[in-house]
Amino acid sequence: MSKVFEQEELPAIDLGYFNRMTDGTGMLQHSTHSVPCFKTGYTTDDNARALVAVLWLKGFFPKAQIEELAIRYLAFIHYCQKEDGTFHNHVSFDRRFLDEQGSWDCFGRVLWACGFALSSSLNENIKAVAKKIIDEAMPHIALLNDPRPIAFALMGVHFYSKARPEQQDLVEKASRLGMKLVSLLEENSSPGWAWFEDILTYCNARMPQALFLAFESTGEKRFLEAAEKSYAFLKGKTFDSGMFVPVGQDGWLPSQGEKALFDQQPIEAGCMAEAALAAFNSTGKRIYAEDALVSFQWFLGKNTLKEPLFDSTMSACFDGLTKEAPNFNQGAESTIAFLMARLAVEELIRKEESELAVD
Repeated sequence: MSKVFEQEELPAIDLGYFNRMTDGTGMLQHSTHSVPCFKTGYTTDDNARALVAVLWLKGFFPKAQIEELAIRYLAFIHYCQKEDGTFHNHVSFDRRFLDEQGSWDCFGRVLWACGFALSSSLNENIKAVAKKIIDEAMPHIALLNDPRPIAFALMGVHFYSKARPEQQDLVEKASRLGMKLVSLLEENSSPGWAWFEDILTYCNARMPQALFLAFESTGEKRFLEAAEKSYAFLKGKTFDSGMFVPVGQDGWLPSQGEKALFDQQPIEAGCMAEAALAAFNSTGKRIYAEDALVSFQWFLGKNTLKEPLFDSTMSACFDGLTKEAPNFNQGAESTIAFLMARLAVEELIRKEESELAVD
């Protein structure tokens, strides 16, 4: 059998961008072209994403280097946690909170990041802070009703349960969150439409990804069935002749409307590659490894405009694909999405090599 990743020349995994965009407070939100933008400050969203990404990099860089960045992002998240356990999201360059209350998406991303930290090989004294944050936030998960916050929180609970397998209540929480997604899928599905809402918008692949993880946590087949069903629907709307074509943000894709082609966002390709990895881990089906590669190749120029989004000179990713050209800014979300897609592909390459070695 031929290898999925045979003869693939992939960009090196690099930390230069993280070092450039991270200061004494945390990861900055935006850049002007390749220069970090102080004017727009920071978000908890991006520091949560950065925490997951940098912890996934263990084994590629010295542990001390990874922990230094992880501590910075975790400290930022801790600073942004409110007394009631929820979070501010937007912070100015001089560390003032710019909102009264962060979004539920932000809340869910923090749970994901802290759960992932708890399942990592971080120093236990650092993980104690992640545990404090997630435990104080946990009572609010019952309030989550929208699919993305539910999915982010579910991923966090999944990783938390991996770190604390003796806590059966975490598996029960994962099951309840999984059932919320299954219910949304059932309520919003109709002939020709198998999705959690009546529109495809942003971070679409996170919901199937979370359901694959719910299956891994609980062993409940209904989560695997819902994951594969929704993944297949999303793939049908975003893969075209072996190329990833995400839903554009200029109108999205309503159930009764036309798909917007632009602007295409890196987060969609990144999420899809990660969801494909989760699907492969749950099923072992080769097609999912192939999907991860197709999604990642979007960054390298296998896209609608045949323009690379990855800037190899800066080890960074452009901020999107407009109908004319890439958006040449290089914000946190975009490059983190690229890096996590690259890591998903790397994990699949290693699995493939391991299986061939056994054969």
